[in-house]
Amino acid sequence: MIEDFHTHNQLCKHAKGNIEDYINYAIKKRIDTIGISDHFPYEFYDGLEGIPYEEYGMKIEEMSGYLSIIQKLKKKYKKKINIRSAFEIDYIPKQVNKLNTILDNVKTQLDYILGSIHILFTEKGPWCFDDSRFLDKFNQYANVDEVYIHYYNSIIEMVNTKEFDFDIISHLDLPKKFNKFPENPNKIMDKVLEVLNYIKQRNLVIEINTSGFRKDVKEQYPSIEIIKKIYELDIPVLLSSDAHSPNEIAYKFGFMIKILKDIGFTKLAHFKNRKRSYVDIE
Repeated sequence: MIEDFHTHNQLCKHAKGNIEDYINYAIKKRIDTIGISDHFPYEFYDGLEGIPYEEYGMKIEEMSGYLSIIQKLKKKYKKKINIRSAFEIDYIPKQVNKLNTILDNVKTQLDYILGSIHILFTEKGPWCFDDSRFLDKFNQYANVDEVYIHYYNSIIEMVNTKEFDFDIISHLDLPKKFNKFPENPNKIMDKVLEVLNYIKQRNLVIEINTSGFRKDVKEQYPSIEIIKKIYELDIPVLLSSDAHSPNEIAYKFGFMIKILKDIGFTKLAHFKNRKRSYVDIE
């Protein structure tokens, strides 16, 4: 089965096409399951001054329409494709209770939740490390390694915050997007192993995200080295394209499946109604 659990659409203000466009393209590509997982709103968070969050996600008032459209399309296309409803939600430190006052109202309508970190918080304020407009902010740190340490410490905090309810960790080494690689790879891999052990303890899934092939870095998130460690720790994975245009659905999945099989993976995680099952890798 070919399943893509991470897609966006025009509601997030930085993707092309409506939800039905993505579904129709997935059917054309003979995809078995497509996850509609647009960005959760940001407007209710405090302390995001300088972050153009209105360009990153939908508004609160758009959530009900988003979920209603997905439910209608699930019924319309039920004989052609499995459609899953989801959100990609950023972890914002110390504001999970504020998030939950909104999320709790819609949780029963979701099949899964992607947990992500795009924003890091420093004494000089927040910055979005995967937005090219913030590239100069890397210079706030002594070196690139310190960005990775900050990022992975934020992932650990997200994973260990039980009130932050999610199922899948997104793009696990995202700081490399603009070819910002660790200067001391062994040091950062030690940190990654710490992160993976916390993920294992919480029994989460890690996505293998192929959108990196479309970025400067020209490889998937996370790296092959990290994927091998994920396999050794027996942490479940699934595939995602992080599509921001319908024609990016299942991008380079054939290539990625071969790599996963070569590493030793035989199954991929699957979600429905917040419950996890598995499908065989063909």
